[in-house]
Amino acid sequence: MKTRRLVRLVVIYGGLMLFYVFLLLPICWLVLSSFRNTDSIQSGRLLPVWSELTGNNYVDAFHISNFPVFLRNSFLIATTVMLLVVFLGSLGAYSLSRFQLRGKHYFMLAALLPQFFPYVLVLIPFYVLMSNLGLVDSHIGLILTHTSITLPFALWMLTGYFKAIPQELDQAALIDGCSRLGVLFRIIYPVAIPGLVVAGFFAFVVSWGDYLFVSILSQSNETQTLPIGLQAFMQSLQVRWGLITAGTVIAIVPTVLFFAVVQRRLVAGLTAGAVK
Repeated sequence: MKTRRLVRLVVIYGGLMLFYVFLLLPICWLVLSSFRNTDSIQSGRLLPVWSELTGNNYVDAFHISNFPVFLRNSFLIATTVMLLVVFLGSLGAYSLSRFQLRGKHYFMLAALLPQFFPYVLVLIPFYVLMSNLGLVDSHIGLILTHTSITLPFALWMLTGYFKAIPQELDQAALIDGCSRLGVLFRIIYPVAIPGLVVAGFFAFVVSWGDYLFVSILSQSNETQTLPIGLQAFMQSLQVRWGLITAGTVIAIVPTVLFFAVVQRRLVAGLTAGAVK
């Protein structure tokens, strides 16, 4: 029995180690390449020599191009989208989970239906709509676009999460004189923090990494985000791999830090002691 248990542990942990090595190796190579010059990256060597390591790529990324502007735009758009998706999604999810609305199942199906199609199919309609509204090449246009493509998932996910919260909490708050909005903000929000964090994190990551819609709706440096800004390091006759890898690492760091901050809230189960 001990031998079988030992073999099982070796197989499990050995498989996990291989999986994480396969998963983390490209990321480690990316971080290492961000400290190498272009000649070192194109040399074909997997590991550089000590003399080839430099931090100039990060310095040049902020001074050669409009990288700080791209970074600011990404933060502004992604944060606003996250807040809008959490707020609007929670309002819709609370209504769908608490009230007997006629045809709400069809409404949910209609909201989720666009998620089954590739985004490229709705790219032109989005551009025409934003052009008619005069929102092309504006932060508001990008915010509304990212909100519309992330809100259906947040609505669906939060609706299922709110349904798992006992309605006795609502009834107790209403008896105490709380309004419906008061129930949502004072009772449901504190209990549903894990679900809200998941919805907000999803919206932030999608908006932060979007390239397709920004490439069409953004037409100047004032509204371009990091995925588009990385193109500034690609010239017609030269690709500056050192700057590209450094810019990619800078673009990855905020999402990693955000996940590190909210990972505890991603674990559901806060409703266990709520009724007590």
